[in-house]
Amino acid sequence: MQHSLLIEIHCNDIESPNHSHDFHQLILPLDGSLILEVEGKQAKVDNDIAVCVSASNKHSFIAEQENRFILANVPLAWRDTLRGLPSFLTLTPTVKSYIYFISCVLRDSSVSVLNQEQILAMLLDLITKPLNTSEQIDKRILLAKTYLDDHVANNISLAQVAMAAHLSVRQLSHLFKVQLGLSPLNYLRDRRMNKALTLLTQSTLPITTIAEAVGYQNLSAFSDRFAKHFGRSPRVYRQFDKQ
Repeated sequence: MQHSLLIEIHCNDIESPNHSHDFHQLILPLDGSLILEVEGKQAKVDNDIAVCVSASNKHSFIAEQENRFILANVPLAWRDTLRGLPSFLTLTPTVKSYIYFISCVLRDSSVSVLNQEQILAMLLDLITKPLNTSEQIDKRILLAKTYLDDHVANNISLAQVAMAAHLSVRQLSHLFKVQLGLSPLNYLRDRRMNKALTLLTQSTLPITTIAEAVGYQNLSAFSDRFAKHFGRSPRVYRQFDKQ
């Protein structure tokens, strides 16, 4: 039977026998740690490591101390999004910040299934994109990607990126989309939003300063883009982080 999507905070203080289920599951650390085994592979899962358990995979855990984890039960229909994820994931600062944000949102018991889907979709987006870089990517596209990474705070054009990559604008747009799955400008937008998220949750910088640090001179435009990307405005996001 297909499990409905559900995100909840769970406390584990016991030992769980080996088991499986007919839906995928993400185990996201908040506090404490677990010794978790998936299909014979074992790791200590704490605030730097998360776990992706595919449907039907046998897994078990031992909790040696009090802990809190977010459990996200993911329906089988999302399997393509999870394809290629290892069982144990090292979390980036951006993903850890977003996990903490999820824990704040879940304090509101009225969070709808639709909102949970949006939250989980963004989480998976943040987790999977760093895995998309491969040795098989065209070196010119890696040059373009590096140029975009280095100019998050700058107002740049496609022509400048293309020149840095030794490509025409048309070649750049086509190859970038084919190899990285999104356009150069969408990639730049995502990098800006992820950097903004990190600065918002891990610094006390004013929101206007954060906007400028990610290439926005207009605070209103930055707030609108951030809200579209993460579902909440920068100001509301920071308020949740302080709770």
